Amino acid sequence: MELIDYFSTMVVSVYIVMVALVVGWMMPRGRHLKLVQLKALRALHNFFADEEEYIAHKVERIRNATNKRTT
Repeated sequence: MELIDYFSTMVVSVYIVMVALVVGWMMPRGRHLKLVQLKALRALHNFFADEEEYIAHKVERIRNATNKRTT
């Protein structure tokens, strides 16, 4: 039974290493890597900028609603 566990673990490890090699080989390098990183960071920045505007808009709506109730 130990031998079967050893071989199954070894087979899984070999497949993981093969997938890692293929993914590493497909990864962009040099100028293309820089472009991918720039696009990812730009998307992340835009997401957080939009969230900040959304929160500011919500706060303004709440302030207007509370001002209308008090007057």
